[in-house]
Amino acid sequence: MSTADLQLYVEGSAVVAEFPAEMPNDEEAFAEASERFQQLAAQSEVDTHVSVLRMDSAMGSDLFEKTKEAARAGAQLGIDRWIVVSEDLKDIAIRSKIGEIDGLTVETADDLDAAMAMVEE
Repeated sequence: MSTADLQLYVEGSAVVAEFPAEMPNDEEAFAEASERFQQLAAQSEVDTHVSVLRMDSAMGSDLFEKTKEAARAGAQLGIDRWIVVSEDLKDIAIRSKIGEIDGLTVETADDLDAAMAMVEE
């Protein structure tokens, strides 16, 4: 994964991460994306993270661990809500993995528009 493939931006009070369909496990790219995520999540108005998962392949344990690391980092920066958007079971799997972090509520949405409507609630 190159960071050019990952869209990471702030919209309203949410950091939005749109993951591409092809998502190789590249440590350097993960580190760069994590640094950018933390910069965005540190903004005072941000309290929510929206992950849009378009990945074609199943998520391996290493990717779940990276996701959990990101959730912990976000929680430390004041993110208390994580909305996962996926067309398959990835959202349920992620909810079970990152839902274990104290102070973080994990929700799911069918698409980005629905997730952003939840952010505005």
